[in-house]
Amino acid sequence: MNESRPIKENMRFAGEVESLKKENKALTGTLRDLELTLVKKKRLYKTLFLDSEEQRKTLLAFIAEESDLVQEIEFYESEKNDMDEIYADVSAKYGANMSVLESMIRNVGFLKGEIGALVLQMGMLEEEIPERYRDADNLDKKIKGTFIRALNDLQNKIDVVERKAKVLYYQKEKTCHLQL
Repeated sequence: MNESRPIKENMRFAGEVESLKKENKALTGTLRDLELTLVKKKRLYKTLFLDSEEQRKTLLAFIAEESDLVQEIEFYESEKNDMDEIYADVSAKYGANMSVLESMIRNVGFLKGEIGALVLQMGMLEEEIPERYRDADNLDKKIKGTFIRALNDLQNKIDVVERKAKVLYYQKEKTCHLQL
């Protein structure tokens, strides 16, 4: 009986060994499958990593472009504010110049009335005093000379104001075009 015990143990060990061999084969197959899966996953990982790097670079490019656009928008906003200030200043100067011109036009109207009164007065003098016609003629020449000088002075003043208005206008245009 002693011998049968070791045989039984040997049989049991042989069975266990056989069972372990089968288990090893199964584990070897599983190991190969896992290694194959690992290789596939490493390839997938590498592909995904490369794709993510490309997307990261693309994203960084978009972020840089967005930053540039934001800075450009801020620059244009500041330029717009500067233009608004210049426009307000030029508009104020234009309004002041228009007031001066209106005042001058009123003065011209007044001078026309005064000259008309002088012409009427001269006509009355010519009718009332025929013998002093020569003096009246001289007076007429003096009035005409004074009138012509007054009109020339007025024309010169209007020309000066017009030139100043044009200079301011063209300076405004030049400033606006330079800033654009």
